[in-house]
Amino acid sequence: MSLPPSNALAPTHFDMGGVKCSTHTIPQFLDEIRFLMENPAAQPRTLLCLNAHIYNLAQEDSMLRESLNSARIVTADGMGIVWLARLWRTEVAERCNMTEAFRAFFMSPSFQKSEGILIGVSREEAEAAAETIARNSSHCRIRNAYSGYLRDDEYDELFRTMAPVDFIYIGMGTPRTERICAIARARCPQAIVWGIGAGTIRILAGTMHEAPLPMRRMGLQWLHRLWCEPTRLWTRYLFGNPRFLYRVFKTVRQTRRSVAQQSAVPRS
Repeated sequence: MSLPPSNALAPTHFDMGGVKCSTHTIPQFLDEIRFLMENPAAQPRTLLCLNAHIYNLAQEDSMLRESLNSARIVTADGMGIVWLARLWRTEVAERCNMTEAFRAFFMSPSFQKSEGILIGVSREEAEAAAETIARNSSHCRIRNAYSGYLRDDEYDELFRTMAPVDFIYIGMGTPRTERICAIARARCPQAIVWGIGAGTIRILAGTMHEAPLPMRRMGLQWLHRLWCEPTRLWTRYLFGNPRFLYRVFKTVRQTRRSVAQQSAVPRS
């Protein structure tokens, strides 16, 4: 049995104000997937991500927070997470964006063959995304593609009755992605449950334009999305980003104050 990759800069997990996150780069993230594929008994097997929007929602939603904190990996998907992790004395070398990580996975020639199902957005988009994966991957086979608009109990029945698969790829909005991932994890503990994001499915389906590479490298993917979908996203970014900063700095201030108070208590 192989072991997870280890080196001097091995990825770590840290608590970002009550929300789990990791320092995984995309290559390190892919190494962890290889480990899970080679070790089907390894638990947990859920892969999620964190950005400013998800962080804001997690501060108000205990079930979402629990889903994130019980996952195997929660990548730093947003540049705000990468930059502000330093407040928790943690260095995140680079953003591990789920769309780029998923593309790197299915286009890599080094993975063993696997079979999965794809769930998210409309069924037509999920099927188109599955076709894109089939054209570009030598190892990643999508057995079926499903709509992301079914009821929770319908997904529960799907996971309960379907034949075993290696992967369950889920892309909806937050907190629904994380909630359906939790149902999949409970019903299919042998599968790698990967929250790839609704945007990933839409990009692969061709119904959403991905930000140009320079913008993604500078952490400006959010600006591209705001430009393309201002009506739907303006409140998330123009109000959500300042709220994210306020919550982070408030949590850090409270944590440091608590540590200082504890240090000031005389010891008997």
